Amino acid sequence: MLDKKTAAVLDMLVQLVGESYKVVNKAQLLAELPPRLGVDEQNMAGILAFLKENDYIDIKYQDKNEICLSATVKATSYSENEKNVVERASISAKQVTLLIVGVFLAAFAGALVASLIGMLF
Repeated sequence: MLDKKTAAVLDMLVQLVGESYKVVNKAQLLAELPPRLGVDEQNMAGILAFLKENDYIDIKYQDKNEICLSATVKATSYSENEKNVVERASISAKQVTLLIVGVFLAAFAGALVASLIGMLF
């Protein structure tokens, strides 16, 4: 699992570049990211190197201002799967309330049955 900065950069690259090679300006990549992440040029270079080493992106070439890259199938599937995990993990307050009431009733019924069996013997 990737950290927040790396995942944000990967999501941005998947949306911006896709699975085909595209030449983008490095300043444009930094501008696409939210400022709250605090990603600068050095962080971006490290994140891109990490993503390349782990086969999330493929870099054809890069110079001082531009980079030609594409997202791999692994990056696309990771991005889609992470979004699904977040959606599946959400539980509404109504579901939590029903779960607590259900557990309480089950415990109460179990105690009642145990006391009835205890009175028989």
